[in-house]
Amino acid sequence: MPYLPSDAAKKSQLYNNIINGDTREYQEEINDLKNKQQVSASMDANTPLRDEDGILVSFESETPGISLEEDYEEVRLENKQFFFTGQIDNQFTYYFQPIAEDTTEEDTTEVTTEEIEFTLELRDLLIQFVNEYFAEELTPEVSTDLLNNKLLQFFDENRKKGNNAQGWEEFRINKKRKAAGISGKRYGKVKKDLRDFQYDELIENHLYRTPEGQRIWLKLGFPYIEDQSPGKDS
Repeated sequence: MPYLPSDAAKKSQLYNNIINGDTREYQEEINDLKNKQQVSASMDANTPLRDEDGILVSFESETPGISLEEDYEEVRLENKQFFFTGQIDNQFTYYFQPIAEDTTEEDTTEVTTEEIEFTLELRDLLIQFVNEYFAEELTPEVSTDLLNNKLLQFFDENRKKGNNAQGWEEFRINKKRKAAGISGKRYGKVKKDLRDFQYDELIENHLYRTPEGQRIWLKLGFPYIEDQSPGKDS
């Protein structure tokens, strides 16, 4: 059975020398430079390694972006003690921190059972939509984050405008809803509607604006969903 390089190094001293020899060689040179540097090191900090000509020296480790001599960034500080010689004011204005008055307005918006059921129904339609587009098998237990990410990916891949899907003109209730595409500004609205669980707005105002969204919606035989918000998008 073939070995990984790390396993081969453990099994054979020869492979260990081949694989780790350069690291040991670099480490010996680093230690030598550090010993020389300690003779003239300042009291405030360790300086980066330099050779006898004053040129900066660095050795790359096996971890990308990390040098073997990375501890040069550590700072040495002189241990000093400071004593307070002033007077302490024992007069207190408050024994307890005063409590600021809460001016936050409480959200009194009530959500009805019908609204919750409607939102869950639309969520289920969107899950089936995602499954069709991505060839997934997501269930109603899918996390909201995953569902939202899939929908954002769909909109990102279907920004261009185009022709309405076959049969769309006969299906749509809003005659203004056509495959006009997803602009950058509208993509921002997509994110907001997902964040606020405004699935009715998401479907009619955004998904129906994509040719692929129209095609899949018709293929799955879903009903036309209208935006229920008072100031609906035209």
